[in-house]
Amino acid sequence: MTQLLHQLGHRYQWNLDCIQEENIGDGVIIGPRYMERSFVQNLPLELRKNSIFDPQFFLPSSGKGKLPTYPFFPQVVSGDFSTTEWDPEFAHQCAANCVDFQIACDFKHLVIPTRVREGMPSDYIEEQSISFVEPFINEIRSREIFQKKILQLTLTDQMLKDDLYRRDILNWVTGIREIDGVYLIYYLSSRRKQIFDIDFLYSVLLFISDLKKSGMIVLLGYQNTESILMLISNPDAVTMGSYENLRMFGLTPYQNQDDIQIRGPNARIYISRLLQWVEYQYIGAINRVINNPINFYHDNKYKLAMFEPTYNWNFSKPEPYRHYFLSFADQFYRLASFEDENRIDAIREECEQALREFELLEEKGIVFDSESGGRHLPAWITALNLMSK
Repeated sequence: MTQLLHQLGHRYQWNLDCIQEENIGDGVIIGPRYMERSFVQNLPLELRKNSIFDPQFFLPSSGKGKLPTYPFFPQVVSGDFSTTEWDPEFAHQCAANCVDFQIACDFKHLVIPTRVREGMPSDYIEEQSISFVEPFINEIRSREIFQKKILQLTLTDQMLKDDLYRRDILNWVTGIREIDGVYLIYYLSSRRKQIFDIDFLYSVLLFISDLKKSGMIVLLGYQNTESILMLISNPDAVTMGSYENLRMFGLTPYQNQDDIQIRGPNARIYISRLLQWVEYQYIGAINRVINNPINFYHDNKYKLAMFEPTYNWNFSKPEPYRHYFLSFADQFYRLASFEDENRIDAIREECEQALREFELLEEKGIVFDSESGGRHLPAWITALNLMSK
């Protein structure tokens, strides 16, 4: 059955408490941007054995946060790195240090990182091969490694939607004998809170399905609730994260932009029966128009705190995210327990029921903003129907 992993980032302790104290989730994806090397090394062995480490080479010339505490990061290896210095000897040193670190920590899989490229560069495969794949493969060959080898792919929506480009990447990856699977991160040009692009959703589902048919392990990173839809292609693992930048990949956390002030988002609550994160200001209106409003939201201990009259909603407070972890995990495992056509039917019904719930709320006078409503659901259903045919 598809596993559910926590994507760790800022406030990673919320996720660790959830999996270690409440047994919610099957493992974690650890990122060095927010976690010092010594902290990662001291995580419980049982947790590391069920988790993977993402080296986060997204922007090799930018060492934000805790990245410089790791012996493999380019700035640490060179002292003053720029991408023009990425020669074979340097690439092999970074790869050697990164492989050594992952082996020493005994993670479930060994991840080969790649850097982010925008658009659809014609030299994508060549550059990633020279800078990352070949140096890492050479280091892997020189050691006795028992973990599966997973290649990270950070692909733009343009790459995935172009049939020829996507097929070339598929053929490249599946043709590397030492690679057992893919850790896929998609990088969308649109920053909507949910994905509306039918062609993109269909292309991702198709790519996952083709990878699985080739015998590849497929792990999906930085997932929002569309991971429910991704279940129809049977990935080996999907993720859930707290803040939005862990549910939708972006480069901002890795860029040197310390002088830029980023305004915090409005607080939201994940309502599983709507398959949506809804802005908290709608809660009062929803409660006024439905029967038994307390039963409209997933019942766990964090709901009690959030619905206290004195609760002060703020995006930085832990309760909405901890409530999300529990409610989403229940929903995810229920749907993931189905197999084959039964899973497709169950997910379709989940999406259609959520759409009906939105329609009923709108009939009663609630006008949702574009980021809190159900406009994404028709796109999800359409992509699912295209795949099922």
